[in-house]
Amino acid sequence: MQREEALAEIGFTGAEQQLARRLALPADACIPLFFSIRFGGAWSFADGGIRALSVVERTTVYDETTGEGYSREVIHLCINPVCTGREGIVRRLEKCGEEKTRFLVERPFRIRIRADRIITAELNPARKTIITRERSSRTIAWEGSAAAQADHELEHLAGRTVAGGLLWEFQFL
Repeated sequence: MQREEALAEIGFTGAEQQLARRLALPADACIPLFFSIRFGGAWSFADGGIRALSVVERTTVYDETTGEGYSREVIHLCINPVCTGREGIVRRLEKCGEEKTRFLVERPFRIRIRADRIITAELNPARKTIITRERSSRTIAWEGSAAAQADHELEHLAGRTVAGGLLWEFQFL
């Protein structure tokens, strides 16, 4: 790593710490948000009285006239989340952590969560900005892939191992 890159990374880490202070949250509670920003995907963290999860929603913003666009990411950080409802069943392949292959799981199509606090971070790669705000509502609902992410992370927070059917059960046709 070059000196300039190392200094930039240190500065970014400092900005993360400032964000946690501005939100009046322990830095630990922000780990899922910071990991979603740095590494992508949904994350969860639990330690003591803090439980937190992040869910990432991605959309492509594209301008047909200019032929340019960007992938917008909205990351939701839920502090002490509780599931208040699940609807539907979606069978999907998932990979978790150190697992070598994906496995077949069932997740809800829709999920509703209540949390002590919900922080939203919008990443705009075109502008190189991350805009954060706290939602006034303490509830949030997702469907599709975002609902599956939330359900997956809630399993981790409940101390359950994410498991499912083996990929080897699939047949090539």
